[in-house]
Amino acid sequence: MPTLDYLINERRQLRLRFLQPGHAPRHGATRVAEVVARPLTEAPHTLADLSADTPFENGTLFLVTLDTPRPTPAHVRTLDHLIRLLDRRKAAGLVIGTPGHDLGTLPDATLAAANRLELPLLATSAEATAWDHVNEDLRLRRAQFAERQVAHLDGLLNRLPARLADPTAVRRIADWLSVALDAEVLVTSARRGVLAAAPDSAPATLAHAVITGAHGAQGAPSGAMHTRIVSISPGAPGTPGFPDGEDEARLAIASHTPFDGAATALIQHAAKLLGLCDQARREHQARTQTPRAVRHAAFQLLMRGETVLAQVVYTGAAQALLDTDTARVFVVDTGPQEREATLSWCERALAEQAIVSPCPGKPKHILILDPVRESGRVETVLKEMIAARDGHLMGQSRPHPLAETAVGYLEALTAVGDAAGTPHRIRLGGSKAKFAPLLPRRAAKAWAAALMSPLLDDFPGRGDERKLLLETLPTALSFKHTEAAGGLGVHRNTVTQRLNRAGKILSLDLRGSANDRILTLLALDILALPQPDTTPETDTPALPHPDTAAPSRPPTFAALMAAAAEDGGPTAWAEERLRPVREDQRDLVETLCVWLEKNLSTRETARALGLSEATVRNHTRDAAGLLGMDFSTKMVGITDTDVVTVADIALALHVLLGRPALVQPPRP
Repeated sequence: MPTLDYLINERRQLRLRFLQPGHAPRHGATRVAEVVARPLTEAPHTLADLSADTPFENGTLFLVTLDTPRPTPAHVRTLDHLIRLLDRRKAAGLVIGTPGHDLGTLPDATLAAANRLELPLLATSAEATAWDHVNEDLRLRRAQFAERQVAHLDGLLNRLPARLADPTAVRRIADWLSVALDAEVLVTSARRGVLAAAPDSAPATLAHAVITGAHGAQGAPSGAMHTRIVSISPGAPGTPGFPDGEDEARLAIASHTPFDGAATALIQHAAKLLGLCDQARREHQARTQTPRAVRHAAFQLLMRGETVLAQVVYTGAAQALLDTDTARVFVVDTGPQEREATLSWCERALAEQAIVSPCPGKPKHILILDPVRESGRVETVLKEMIAARDGHLMGQSRPHPLAETAVGYLEALTAVGDAAGTPHRIRLGGSKAKFAPLLPRRAAKAWAAALMSPLLDDFPGRGDERKLLLETLPTALSFKHTEAAGGLGVHRNTVTQRLNRAGKILSLDLRGSANDRILTLLALDILALPQPDTTPETDTPALPHPDTAAPSRPPTFAALMAAAAEDGGPTAWAEERLRPVREDQRDLVETLCVWLEKNLSTRETARALGLSEATVRNHTRDAAGLLGMDFSTKMVGITDTDVVTVADIALALHVLLGRPALVQPPRP
């Protein structure tokens, strides 16, 4: 925007000067919109009528010419009247022209009136022709200024962040402002230090100006610098250790060239935008960071088993969340997406329903502690969120006592690592938990030893043959022979021969009876478990059932299941075990039941259900993935107590649905 300084310094042919030297710093930046010229010889009443017949905008520079170098008393009276008139019209100033001569001294009263009204007085000795094209030049300069302003504002708006609380917003605006003004930019706060600097040398260049709060030309290693310091946001009231206002955020700018009107306007707009970003950031931190810190502290205390301290820390209305016996842990992995957006969403959606906390050690993980409720709302909300957000994964633990939150976390953490391989990107935690550990240990050991004794205690062959048979059984009994052969790295005929041999020794039908296959797998799982603790008084099975009254008489399968069911453990385990497949829309449970009843035959299952074999394969593969069964058929040893086999799936279905029907294999 053209100013009085511009006309004085850049349009030297106009020979303009301030009548009073002190006016240069005060009025040099006054904007000039146009120049209106009139001879002062016009009658005073004609000049007074300017307000009626000569419309001119604010910022007009009024030029009057004298026919003599020294003003006459009539001239002075007209000037005094004109000064008052121009003040009302918000003129940029009054220029007194004496072509070819220097203006004589004006009366002190006239100068005092102009000073009082803050109307700058200027003089010129240029000929009238020097002003011929000045308005055309002013219009051109104004158009250039407007274009520059539009470009600056457009650039500034393009840096407007999608979220004002975006922690990178201040830095991006500072970077752009530095380029736009070819200046060094620094955003600081008394408490928070440097918030943004562009370029990196800005803190050193502007340190003195920021500390002293000085404006104008400042000394710098590279020479004189013009500086501006603008407050962008007041300090947060009541900030600990800082009285009100001392944490004020400020924008400091240093440039080797003076700041013109366009630069000044841009700095003001940028300061307002930076202020909004800083205020939004502080409000966001006050609204989210403090509650997050409390939730994080409570979560960490629960991870250490300190439930009482966690309840003390997690005060307020939400404290009821910790008034629970059991809880589940969810771990959400946001993958390639930014964690903050999902974290904020979970905090809002699960407010007063669960404890949500960012994981401090894993920048993509979100931790959710869900007190076990009948509604299951937390699980439902999280599943819907995972379905709607591409790239997100979720692991879920089984219910655990609140003091065992760390166990639930480890389950969920393991599950989220495997969730990518499931159809819905969700994996049930504890999916590798087996059925065998739920049984009364001593009685279960007695039952399994009795079932497997022909192969383990009374084996008629060589020791290496027994080893091969035991290594073959877990995999061969969980899959069809062709699939098992691939996992074991042998020919399918070898698998068939080994199963025939083991079945003959055990007096079981390991090829044609799903019942015998499942119970044999269960027995192997039980035998792989650690030995039960013994007491000085007795080392006999303590099973409250008639079949186990004597140590020499192992329990039957039915008695073992009845004893285990007394505390509800198998039922709870089966419900959690089958939850993923029971919620699937494809009725995977029915497919699994028929598949097990048909001895894992895809063809017979498809025929019984009226489906294609490809559909059955897809159903069983997806169900196995949801339930944690490894369908890659890699070799499973007898000591692998945490590997899920087909027996675990069958036993869960048997506990809940009675399908497949499982009975004690008869002995000859």
